[in-house]
Amino acid sequence: MITLTPTRLHWIKDDGVDDPYDLCAHSPIRFEIDSETLVAPEDGDATVSAAALYLLRTLERDHTRERPVGDQLFPCCGHAMYDTGDADVVICGCPNGSNVFITRNTDCIRLATQDGRIYSVSVDDWRHATNDFSDVVRQFYDNSLPKTPSSDEESQGFAKMMAEWNRRREQA
Repeated sequence: MITLTPTRLHWIKDDGVDDPYDLCAHSPIRFEIDSETLVAPEDGDATVSAAALYLLRTLERDHTRERPVGDQLFPCCGHAMYDTGDADVVICGCPNGSNVFITRNTDCIRLATQDGRIYSVSVDDWRHATNDFSDVVRQFYDNSLPKTPSSDEESQGFAKMMAEWNRRREQA
């Protein structure tokens, strides 16, 4: 059984105020497989908007050290989003976060923690957990004030992120 959920969604200031200028949702994460913890809320906040997108990317490709879907699967930060003209947005953050490496096989998903633990889950269970995580974070956005990027570049990057998120979620 996979437990993959943001535990306390908020904006960066974490003051209970819905900030229309903050484009990234944050939360501690609980990620467990068969009650074994891979990522715990005590590990700190992650930028769950970027994590949701990265998780959706793992439905189509692996997340490895050599070919990551993002800096970390659960990044601490997502300072900037860029539309580089590619199909996917580029999200830049800091070097901190939690990582779990994902390798897709025909009938299962292999997950490897940074400390070397290996887990295997069904493709269907992984898709379900990933989609549920994405939907919870997206609902947080949908229930919030409209986002107000502060520049044209930020607006383009945010639009690219949301377009990729929509495309990947529809394909999932």
